[in-house]
Amino acid sequence: MKHTFIVSTLMTCFLGFIAAANMPDYIQVCHRNDPELSKCLKSSVHNLRPYLAKGIKELNCPPLEPLYIGDLTILDGSGGLTVKAKKLSILGASNFEITKLRASTEKRRFDFELILPHLQGDGLYEINGNILALPIKGNGPFSGNFTNFVAYVRVQYDIKSVNDLDYLNVKEFALKIRTGKGNLKLENLFNGDKVLGDVINDTINQNFELFTNEVIAPIARALEAKFLVITTKILENFTYNELFPV
Repeated sequence: MKHTFIVSTLMTCFLGFIAAANMPDYIQVCHRNDPELSKCLKSSVHNLRPYLAKGIKELNCPPLEPLYIGDLTILDGSGGLTVKAKKLSILGASNFEITKLRASTEKRRFDFELILPHLQGDGLYEINGNILALPIKGNGPFSGNFTNFVAYVRVQYDIKSVNDLDYLNVKEFALKIRTGKGNLKLENLFNGDKVLGDVINDTINQNFELFTNEVIAPIARALEAKFLVITTKILENFTYNELFPV
């Protein structure tokens, strides 16, 4: 019995080694029982960044650069302000840096804290209502630069069996964003009135954190959906034992 157990253990380790050797360059394997699992996983995700930027065709994984959000209702008017974005596109999402990571195979949960050093966004906007006690109305192109935004990500997963093979399955993917510094430029406010437009743009940028805190939640939900798609594409293409061997 003892001999059988030893052989079985050795075979499991050997198969894990073979699987790791056959993994693509963008996947850095982490052993599930590694006491430094969080550190390994952080390195593994960082290793993915240049591949995520361009997209991974064999996994049908879309590129992060640029990250296309599309059309989005940011504020629905219930608070006195309607804000809509169209053709929203973001550059810089792949340059994230993981500052904290906790991995628990027992709780089947990963918690990340990321810093996004610099994001650049552009698209079209529609805005109508009041902001900081000032009336505002307009539509047209917009651009923005965002520095040192912080994202908090929680991933809860389980293990599902498909054709007698185990895969990680994301049960919950939650993302929250804490805003940082930056600036916005809304063109064609008040039908192109430069004086009024400059007043509103200056007011927004002088109160940038306050303004972005009002509009960040729906943007975070859109980013959450995009990152969930990418995460799922990766996990469904590799078994649990390939990604996290014993």
